[in-house]
Amino acid sequence: MKRQWLVAIVVALMLSLAWNVSAQKQKITFWAFGSEEAAKGDTGELWKDFYKKVFDQYMAKHSDVDITFALRGYEAGGTTLFMDTAVAAGTPPDIYLDSNMRISKYYGQGLTADLSAALSAADRAKYGNILKDFQGPDGKLWGVPVSGGYWDYIINKTLFEKKGLASLLPKAPDFTWTTEQYLKAAKAINDPPKVYATAFFAKSPSMDSAFNAFFGGFPGIEFYDVKTKTFKINSPKAIEALKFLHSIQEQGLMVPGAAGFIDDDIDPYWINQQIAMIGGANWYAKIVNKAIKEQGLEPFEYILARYPNKPGAPGTPVATSDPDGFIVFKQKNAKNMDKIIELIKYLQSPEIASSIAGGWSKVPLRSDAKNPFGDKDPDQNAWVAAARKVGTRNYYFNTGVPFFNEVRQAWAEARQAFWQDDADIQKVMDDFVKRANDIVRQ
Repeated sequence: MKRQWLVAIVVALMLSLAWNVSAQKQKITFWAFGSEEAAKGDTGELWKDFYKKVFDQYMAKHSDVDITFALRGYEAGGTTLFMDTAVAAGTPPDIYLDSNMRISKYYGQGLTADLSAALSAADRAKYGNILKDFQGPDGKLWGVPVSGGYWDYIINKTLFEKKGLASLLPKAPDFTWTTEQYLKAAKAINDPPKVYATAFFAKSPSMDSAFNAFFGGFPGIEFYDVKTKTFKINSPKAIEALKFLHSIQEQGLMVPGAAGFIDDDIDPYWINQQIAMIGGANWYAKIVNKAIKEQGLEPFEYILARYPNKPGAPGTPVATSDPDGFIVFKQKNAKNMDKIIELIKYLQSPEIASSIAGGWSKVPLRSDAKNPFGDKDPDQNAWVAAARKVGTRNYYFNTGVPFFNEVRQAWAEARQAFWQDDADIQKVMDDFVKRANDIVRQ
């Protein structure tokens, strides 16, 4: 009997000890945009299996944390509805990985923690210009970047070669060209309706950064002032860039009717070689390669180039599609941040950043992270080389902007008005700025 009591006491003590150890562990919740059954684009491994492996390895070396994770977002149609619901209920995750355009809204609402301690000076140097998209006006980091797509200009090289115009294209190694050189090439290749030089679309917000990236060739243009909650896209410098863009339409160098097109409407023009060049290389390289493989499309060669810059200006920074990054929601217990910061350091390491980027068919934004595509995708290799040489810029109107979805819709409608033949560009931009300012200040 005594022996049974002794065993019972020992078992109780062991259970008590185990409970105490578990209670002492800090619980950290991690959410990433996606779906539980979605697979990584580079390896085919399920994302949930990938993250389980990543966190199991971390917890094996850090027994004081207990990490739970989930993939969310597809069920909300790519919107922030699922996260907005969690925020409203007071139950957001500790860490969230998603695109800048979605996570920045929570920074704009004052909900994100300072992540400055997550990156050393050496780490910061690896990110270059893109770090500014995750940095507030006070210099503090509200997010840590991970990956981004290549959103530069894509040109059908075969079309130019067939017409003996290859000499008009931008050259290696930087593939820069001026707006004057761009227009010269556009006029030479333009042969409507058989071939248009280029195309634009504005019916929906989708891929609006393919339009916005033209601003990068006109230095000094600001999109938004976080401190004053003021949009500045109606400035004289911005109007200069917009007049250049409108001149493309005025000269008949683009598919007519941009105001009524969405991106899907333009895809067939590119695949069927009815447009010679367009912004948004990441997407257009992908769909043409897919069409060649699955539809037996006649192959053609293309090159990636930088967006044109005004004469006398430096080459346009490499355009990246909306970069992905980590944010941390503010913690009620400040002591929790130490362990969360350590986890962020681990997640932004070159190896993990490279694997996350590869899973989304993107490239890591750390200059010391391996390009996950290696020699499999020469387009991405060329883009990575250029990006690491000159830096990148994100052209979404999103950094620190509250009510981003509403602002982005307003911008789509402004672009629709802009593409009218008789558009008063200054008035269109003034109207947008007033509307957007009212949205973010509500």
